[in-house]
Amino acid sequence: MPKKKTPVSNETLVGIITPVEWDVDDRITAVALSATDDEAYLIENGDKFIDLVQKCIEASGQIKRDRKSSRSITIKRFNIIDNP
Repeated sequence: MPKKKTPVSNETLVGIITPVEWDVDDRITAVALSATDDEAYLIENGDKFIDLVQKCIEASGQIKRDRKSSRSITIKRFNIIDNP
């Protein structure tokens, strides 16, 4: 049976960058966007956003949602929001 493709859409989300994985030395290795839609999106290109942990951003990019309700975003453009 062919594997079903994960739906992909381009969207803009607002949320806070939060850490989701750490290495053995407690350094952050992965981050997510905790968005205003009450969902968390793993940031696929998260290495670029580790320095922005706890910052509020508006992010545009490709969103993937799979049937197990995991979500991810590949951020193409973003703006830091000073006063959310």
